[in-house]
Amino acid sequence: MLVVTVAGAKFDTTSTPTAVSTQGTNPAVFDFVDFSDSNTARFRVSQNDHAKADDITIAGFDLLSGTPSDKQKVTFASKAISVNPLIGNYDTSKAVEVAQYVNQVKYTVTKLDGVVATGKGRAEFSSGLNDTLTLAATNDSTAVDALTLTKEEHVIKGNFSYLADYDLAANGGDADGVVEAAELANALTTTGFGSPVLSVDAGLTTLTIKDATLPAATSTVQFNVVGQTNGGSVITAPQSFTVDSSVADATTTITLATASAGSWTLDGSTDDIELMPFGSQYAQSITVANRGSVEGAITVTLKAGGMTYSKELAQAATANSVTDISAEVAAFAAESGVKGNAHVNVVVNAPSGNIGVKGVYYHKASQDRVLTY
Repeated sequence: MLVVTVAGAKFDTTSTPTAVSTQGTNPAVFDFVDFSDSNTARFRVSQNDHAKADDITIAGFDLLSGTPSDKQKVTFASKAISVNPLIGNYDTSKAVEVAQYVNQVKYTVTKLDGVVATGKGRAEFSSGLNDTLTLAATNDSTAVDALTLTKEEHVIKGNFSYLADYDLAANGGDADGVVEAAELANALTTTGFGSPVLSVDAGLTTLTIKDATLPAATSTVQFNVVGQTNGGSVITAPQSFTVDSSVADATTTITLATASAGSWTLDGSTDDIELMPFGSQYAQSITVANRGSVEGAITVTLKAGGMTYSKELAQAATANSVTDISAEVAAFAAESGVKGNAHVNVVVNAPSGNIGVKGVYYHKASQDRVLTY
């Protein structure tokens, strides 16, 4: 019996392959037996013996690619199996490469990296009124068996609540409570596309860009914000974005892997209390002093016992005030199961130059009070 195996692809088991010997006047005759699995075809010698030096041509088969990766190889191997159990397998060949997959579409993303300015009411970036995402789904039309790709689609997910500003009459909108394509054209500046069609869902969390033309080069999407001076909305940060892209011809769609589209961060304050014990034997005093006019949300991260716990507190760092967050942090530690020594990180979404964090703990048994930094 002749056994042929393929790796990197699978046989289409609806096709019937053939095995033909090049032997002289009395060639061996091979009958197809079956596919023992989708990677293995089996043939039986039904007439004449096959000489070792003669070639056997395998034909009539089709391969299914499945979901190959770039540069994945397709290899074939074979072996003979004797009916004599004392002989068993023989003439086993090494796997031979016959093909290699090559991605027709090269995809790169240059990510969003805007830093939201707390000193500007969190309504704009520290670098100005925009941040840019680059989407380069380029088509290698020279690839073997290349598809003629004609269109693309990008779905970007995040919190785009600030886009509601562009529905306002003051910013060129029609004030109907819906952010439409014409209003998105003001909010987003696109380059490199053919004729992009822009849309966003009602919740302003999913932005879609469709283009009937696949660009030969890089495309960019510039996200514009109204800004503090013009009464713009707060930009949600910190947050991360993803993008799902696809390219297609008239009948086939190639879905590209979900990619990170970057993130927007805050230029707020971050302070560390290196040691703060929790539990019934201790009392804590943790305060946030805010000397500025910008109120900031407070996020606390506890690290203890090899674990990390984070929470945005209900309290905020009130402008021109000292906010005591002791009770809320102690409750958070208790619900997280933190007992004993912990590291406390306090992030305040307000200009760092105006924020100061102090921590004091009190050991009830010894009546010791310790100021920590």
